[in-house]
Amino acid sequence: MGKEFNIDDYQYVEEHISLTEWLQGYKIQPNHLNHDADFSGLLYRHEGAEWDYVVRLPNQQQWTLVRGDDGELFIKNGLTVKGRLGYFIGSNLHNSHGTMIVDGITDAAYETKVCGG
Repeated sequence: MGKEFNIDDYQYVEEHISLTEWLQGYKIQPNHLNHDADFSGLLYRHEGAEWDYVVRLPNQQQWTLVRGDDGELFIKNGLTVKGRLGYFIGSNLHNSHGTMIVDGITDAAYETKVCGG
């Protein structure tokens, strides 16, 4: 018999990491369906073939670019709907039982395109 969940033992974890730590640690994959994608060719959109690809992958590979209620950009592990701008796919898996936030994301980074991709 498996271990039962006990709310008294549950501990919510939220970890904040830098963009550099995220890129290096999770090996974010280029968008192979759209070489002119935002965020230097890494961002997948939430429509069409790009969305179909993202949702077929394990949750532990998915990340969401979000614009918060305060207008700030951040990246969060897993799929998020509210405020989403697009999704990333990591080669290395994250822990889907906690929240990871990538801080310090700028509009310039979001809007960057890969020239000649």
